[in-house]
Amino acid sequence: MRLTRRAGASLLALASAVALLAGCTPVPVPPAPDDWTLEPIAIDTQVEWRPGEPASGSPRGGAGELVDVSFSMSQLAADGTGGFWAESAGSFLHIGADGETLARFHDPQLSQVIAIASSTPEELVVARAGTAPAIAVLDTTTMAMRDVPGTAAGGGESTLFQFVDVATRDGDAIVAHVRPERVGYLTLEILRIDLEDGQRSVLHTEPLALDEAPKSFPDVPPVRLDVDAEGAIHLAVPTARVVLNADGTERTRTPQTANFPQVAVRPDGTALWWGGDSADSARASATSAIVGGSAEAREAIESRSSCSGLTRSDALRVSVDGTERPLPFLCGANDAIWTGSAWVVTAGGEADGVLVRVTPPKSFG
Repeated sequence: MRLTRRAGASLLALASAVALLAGCTPVPVPPAPDDWTLEPIAIDTQVEWRPGEPASGSPRGGAGELVDVSFSMSQLAADGTGGFWAESAGSFLHIGADGETLARFHDPQLSQVIAIASSTPEELVVARAGTAPAIAVLDTTTMAMRDVPGTAAGGGESTLFQFVDVATRDGDAIVAHVRPERVGYLTLEILRIDLEDGQRSVLHTEPLALDEAPKSFPDVPPVRLDVDAEGAIHLAVPTARVVLNADGTERTRTPQTANFPQVAVRPDGTALWWGGDSADSARASATSAIVGGSAEAREAIESRSSCSGLTRSDALRVSVDGTERPLPFLCGANDAIWTGSAWVVTAGGEADGVLVRVTPPKSFG
């Protein structure tokens, strides 16, 4: 195991030297009490089973090769029972609370899903792009999908009429939606939509310039949101980190410059944010330790302790009770969520995609 904290470097070097002299595998150095732990999550590659199909035939976990570096996942959603779903271009993965692979499959009909969130342990709420944008509910036991009434709006082939992210709370979808405004600008709307009848209310609006996130061009500038236990909406846009009250009134706004902003909030409102100055991350005092994983997974995680040279170079920080602290690891995440007692982060590309369980130290709270 390679530690990211400087204080552990001499201990690791000593352990490695002793191991080489003894002709055995180095003994991992345990994380320090104040370390954030970064644990690669392995996938059972033999699982090829989709919900709604008989369990007989393909194995459903525990029988195949475990791999912790694979193609990248772009969307995550907690499953409500301590596990999570991951999705990318119609490929779905379900990991249980104990780390077991429950499902892994590809469905081309779901390739236009660009955001997912769970409403119940059996249902995912999805934002669909393409020529028929909509908010839909996917039953993962049958794989049947129904559009939420009134959300399959027009927009034709324009990519500028889009639902761009979704979260859930109390039977409603909290949705980020963009629509064209004047030339070069969009209007970002944060909507609350009833998942049964489609009734909607506009909670918040703000302008969004098409050139705010130049590295994401020609796509619509990324917008991400998440909701905590009291209903506060945490909104990450290229120019700011925003927290809205449940009714949409603005609570806080912190300027940033981000090409691929992200946010993932735990129930008490503590949030991880990606965006802003990477120099702050480089000066951060927080320490971390990589726990377990293959050499390739550890290398993929370690390579993201610096934001330079990454396609997604936005730095990580954590906000607690209105105070922000930079964190010197996992630059440029694709997506992140809170589930169980930790965050799950997906990062990397086709050759170095990793899923990482990120657990704060006990001293963090």
